[in-house]
Amino acid sequence: SVPIRRPKTMEEEPPQPDDPARDHTAAPHKRARTDSGSSTSAESLCDRHSTRTLDSDDVDFVDENGRVYGNDTYFMPCDQAEQDRLAIQHQVFVGALKGKLSTTPLTNATRRVLDLGTGPGNWAVAVAEQFPNTEVVGVDMAVWDIETTEADAGGGRVTWEIDDLDIWGVESDMDDLTSRLENYNPFVDPTARNPLDSPAKTKAAKDSQTHSQSETPYPSSPSFNPYTLDPDEQPGWHFSHPFDLIHLRNCKGTFAYWEDVYAEIYKNLAPGGWVEVADFELVLPTMINATTPSPGSEEPAPGYTDGAPLPTIRKLYLAMMEASFKSGRPLGTFYMHPTYLEDAGFKDVRTTYVNVPIGQWPEDPEQKKIGKMFLVVFYESLEAHLLRLLTKWGDKDKVWTVEEVLEEVERGKREIMDWSDGPGGRESREGWCANFKWIVGRKSKNA
Repeated sequence: SVPIRRPKTMEEEPPQPDDPARDHTAAPHKRARTDSGSSTSAESLCDRHSTRTLDSDDVDFVDENGRVYGNDTYFMPCDQAEQDRLAIQHQVFVGALKGKLSTTPLTNATRRVLDLGTGPGNWAVAVAEQFPNTEVVGVDMAVWDIETTEADAGGGRVTWEIDDLDIWGVESDMDDLTSRLENYNPFVDPTARNPLDSPAKTKAAKDSQTHSQSETPYPSSPSFNPYTLDPDEQPGWHFSHPFDLIHLRNCKGTFAYWEDVYAEIYKNLAPGGWVEVADFELVLPTMINATTPSPGSEEPAPGYTDGAPLPTIRKLYLAMMEASFKSGRPLGTFYMHPTYLEDAGFKDVRTTYVNVPIGQWPEDPEQKKIGKMFLVVFYESLEAHLLRLLTKWGDKDKVWTVEEVLEEVERGKREIMDWSDGPGGRESREGWCANFKWIVGRKSKNA
């Protein structure tokens, strides 16, 4: 790789608004502003909606196998093709909530909102447009074409910050990852793992556990130097002012240590503030109502039934999940388990579920429209999700070549279109949905 520089129905109603959110003064930027194209002079602010805290020329990108990535480790690209896909995906999320942007009490009283992992900023811009008095901050590790997002939305000022908030890195205990992978069947358990079974919940706990098992004692050191006036800055996000809402969407595979992530989110929320996490699982037709074979059974695992639809997609799905384990950031929506939020201290944890159709099988015009959009999202996601994972880490058997990935992706795309539009398998197509989920939690007002 060569571094380059380049610019179902809801099961719960959203909670009702609580007392008005605290009023905060505008937060200073984490970095000094540069003379970027998005932040120039006071006069230009009348015509522009955004400010940036770092010039895009200051950020290295990686051109790899025809796609552009934000660094050497995160598996998803950040190029124009991915931006177009995410723009459609944003419409699906909003359509699933019947036009709403959030399941939290997001109102004009909400003063500060953080969109964590904002990508091209579709959600952040939509919030800023709908709530013009709300200070919206969008943070991402990569530079996207924000100007296009803002132009398409037509309004809403957002402060954009470029920052890689993953201060913990990937899981380093390969023995644990290998053990979990050997006992993992993604066709039965698409969430990848039960968080309650995790022996060490935070990076610090896992590091401590690793060192305690080592023959060489791990030297302890003070958290700060007593002979200096200022202690060393402790790891963390260090936002200048707290937020009333921190929003994450479609972040599976972004972090390895989610317990630490939720602790940072809690720390950076104002008392009474909310966290909202949104994501989805794409359940293949053969995974519906699947059950795990009993131990020692010769019964084939769900997803490998002879004659089942989308055999290439099932093959790629399994390879993708295996590669994510090998990368140190397992995929799956396990990070949305309520215990993660509860352990971090959040109250009023609740979940909203929506089944989003895949394809144009619904009779309802609006559902048919959403299903068509999500089919496009699914279709275009294959290369984006698979290319780096399989060529950099590979599945349990091998590291794939670029040609192998692209060939299987094209075969998978043909399967999707032939199966979704073809005359056979009508009963399987009708009812095929992706499981969309929003989980929220509130920080106590007395915290």
